[in-house]
Amino acid sequence: MLSIASLALVSCSGGAPDVPATAPAAAPGVAAAAVWPILGRETGCPYCNVVGTAFARASESIDILLASLDASANPVVEALVAAAGRGVAVRVLLDQSDFEPSITTKNALARDYLVAHGVDARLDDPATTTHAKLAIVDRAAVVIGSTNWNRYALFEHRQADVLVEDGRLAAAYGAWFDRLWADPAARLPFAFASPPSPGEGSALVALPDAGESTLYASFVVDALGRARRSVHAILYRISVYPQFADSATSDLVRALVAAAGRGLDVRVLMDDCSFYADSAQANLESAIYLYQSGVEVRFDDPAETTHAKLLVIDGETVILGSTNWNYYSVERNIEANLALVRMPEVAATFESSFATLWATGRAIVP
Repeated sequence: MLSIASLALVSCSGGAPDVPATAPAAAPGVAAAAVWPILGRETGCPYCNVVGTAFARASESIDILLASLDASANPVVEALVAAAGRGVAVRVLLDQSDFEPSITTKNALARDYLVAHGVDARLDDPATTTHAKLAIVDRAAVVIGSTNWNRYALFEHRQADVLVEDGRLAAAYGAWFDRLWADPAARLPFAFASPPSPGEGSALVALPDAGESTLYASFVVDALGRARRSVHAILYRISVYPQFADSATSDLVRALVAAAGRGLDVRVLMDDCSFYADSAQANLESAIYLYQSGVEVRFDDPAETTHAKLLVIDGETVILGSTNWNYYSVERNIEANLALVRMPEVAATFESSFATLWATGRAIVP
């Protein structure tokens, strides 16, 4: 259990009355958040175990926001359907794509399966890209990270997720989900309530984006600017846009390079995206740019997929979720991320995973 000395939440611009602008500070020993890091492995499914247990314990509600779902032989779906069968109110909002028909076909089949098994499921607006991977259980716990609900994502890909039991965080994300559920095409601008400052103790910071908001990018740029010792990142996709220097994605890359320029230990482990030619080319170009700019870069094994979107800063702050470092993910999609600020016990688990992947990674030059 981790005592939270300061919980920073975000609220919708214009004011959603059920989301506090700033949560009150919690006195030590009075309020606490329980945090379980979830790291995807090559064998087994830790995500299935943790999330399945959370669903089995649910008594009132489960809300899911998801980019991709395959219901066949899926233990997470089985746990979700079982929860609905015992009376838990379950809602699932899935992506419907206007540019990739296969996504819509797959998610429509999953929706139909869920509806047939007592789950209230629907597709988002086709002009909207829901790329988040978010579950809210009983408005008391949140699961957030990079894992989609299909066999490859659950059992084979390297992922980074976390389960957090904290009522205020769950309420904030729950209110956000309610608005998306009511209007799947919504453009929901967000702003910081009160970003945590140095010396304020531990904090949870919800980082949801929808439409044209760039809350995640703003927070990460600020966090990278405050970094003092190290930045270790595992990123599935990075794009560099020299022609769009004023973009939020370019801000992220510049902040990373600036941290290296200050003499920090800045290392990035990237997926080489060998299964997707366009993404592979984008990552290669980005890796070369970062390397030439003073950032250490390595690729994973071409036979593996490292799907995480993870940063560990100074060995104590973790930022993870669904956002890739490219234009659509940073500036257009519906994404869900979380910062766990100054939580070295949590960061140690993710640092260990980074160290393992880095040790087996491939340098971009001999």
